[in-house]
Amino acid sequence: MTQLRSLFYETMRPQIRWEGGTRVPASPDKVAVVAQYSTTARVSRSLAALIQEVTEAGYFVLLVSACPVDAPLEWPADLDLERVAVLRKPNIGYDFGSWAVGIQHVPQVLKARLLLQLNDSLVGPLWSLERVLNDFEQTPHDWWGMVRSHQFAPHMQSYFLGFKPQVLQSQPFQDFWTRVSVHADKHEIINRYEVGFQRRLYNEGFTSGCFLDSREIVATGDNPMIQGWQQALEAGVPFVKRELLLNPNLIPGADRVPQVLEAEYDVHWRQWLP
Repeated sequence: MTQLRSLFYETMRPQIRWEGGTRVPASPDKVAVVAQYSTTARVSRSLAALIQEVTEAGYFVLLVSACPVDAPLEWPADLDLERVAVLRKPNIGYDFGSWAVGIQHVPQVLKARLLLQLNDSLVGPLWSLERVLNDFEQTPHDWWGMVRSHQFAPHMQSYFLGFKPQVLQSQPFQDFWTRVSVHADKHEIINRYEVGFQRRLYNEGFTSGCFLDSREIVATGDNPMIQGWQQALEAGVPFVKRELLLNPNLIPGADRVPQVLEAEYDVHWRQWLP
């Protein structure tokens, strides 16, 4: 396996540290690399529920936290952390920076039979992830996403992706993570890393599948988790975008999200945030 090192990674490596004594196994079977950011050390209910779901499904979690607070993360007392390794890093590079650091610092994750790439930008899972994870694990494709969007260009939304060995062990995939660098413009990050990365996988001949294609619920130019938030829930996606709840003026009707979550799913969303 190629030694994965980039200037981005090497620059911040002196500030990367393990928290706690758990480490990723040398030859993991199923791994979830989770990018996390919060302004407090308290772990949100959303992140705790996500980790509980994936660990109960047999995944080992590598949590790459960009939380700027020096204190250790504060976990719910009833959450089993036996299969959770925590890597702390500076808050630089957004989620792709965190995933790049995780993969370069712990390259054995690329030996996994199944690898999930996740972040904590969603509220949820509001119910079991079994159906979603089964869809990934049973897909005949090389890689997979929970939601495929056709906004800007066809691409999987990067908060919930899955990869199989033929992708993980390929040179294009490994090279990509050594080329991640810092960009301030969010649209450039989407174009370069979310859309551009996936275009490269397509050009390499890798096939992809998804749990939900946005064309089933919204117009081509719409974001399925923004304009189509309610339809996505009805289609089985057990998440809503956090920004819908924090910014009820984001789109017309976003102010209805709390009421729908409470009335139809018995979810009080403020309990799910840090």
